[in-house]
Amino acid sequence: MAYKILLKCIFILPSILLFISIFNIFFPTDYRNDKYLINGYFSKENIKILNYILEEKRTEILKYEDAINKFDELFSTYGYSLKFLNEATKVYFTAKSPMKYSWQNRYAKVKFQENWILFLIRKFEEVQIFYTQKSRYGGSYIFYQSSDYKFALKRGISICSQDAISFANLLKRRYDIDYNIVGLGEHVVMQAKINNKFYLSDPNMGLTFDFSIEEYYDSYENKIKIKNAYNSIGRSDIIKSYRKNSFRKFEYTGPKALDSTYNPDSLTFYSNYLKWLLPILILFFGIFLRFRRK
Repeated sequence: MAYKILLKCIFILPSILLFISIFNIFFPTDYRNDKYLINGYFSKENIKILNYILEEKRTEILKYEDAINKFDELFSTYGYSLKFLNEATKVYFTAKSPMKYSWQNRYAKVKFQENWILFLIRKFEEVQIFYTQKSRYGGSYIFYQSSDYKFALKRGISICSQDAISFANLLKRRYDIDYNIVGLGEHVVMQAKINNKFYLSDPNMGLTFDFSIEEYYDSYENKIKIKNAYNSIGRSDIIKSYRKNSFRKFEYTGPKALDSTYNPDSLTFYSNYLKWLLPILILFFGIFLRFRRK
């Protein structure tokens, strides 16, 4: 009797996990219809940025599928150029709600249907913190940011570090554009390598500049451009992040914990594969046990 129950569990549990993962592909977590985030998107401060970077007025948060289509259309039109980077940065900004409203518990916590492995790790972290134990992951799975552009942009929520790494991930995976992640202390941006030249992009604010981070510090004119741009969108507070020549530059994001890697989290990287592989292996094990018994 116990063996039969075990066998049923071996078939039922992985089937449920696979179904949830498949369901999330077709119906991913998307907060764009949340009234609080809509109000944040059309808040006075965000409207000021939208009016500065866009020519037309927006009536809704740009949907994920529409954003992807716009990226592809822009690349088809402008190719490997600063114009493409500039327009793509604007599109990324218009497809998410601002950090002040969206980076909160109810949105930033990874959900079971998004990735059940990361969800269980998040629960484990919450238990550790509840019992005042130190988590080896530093709470990164509670307020979860992803370097996978599909995961990040589908949710429609924003924080500067996630925007930088996921936009960089989009450029690399979709258009094979190399990048650097640039940590500025209190702000994170990225720069894309186009025609052997790096250009700064701040997808968190929808801004692009025609110079690299090194060229910013070497040029008074470039410093004025940064100052004027952030002042124009009402975010003069970000300028101070650029002032000190103490930035950190990372060549890529990924699972290897190296000095040149930003967000070196192996669990996040491999869980996207393991959430499929583990249930399939359990199913095959169940099939093996059933045939062995026969």
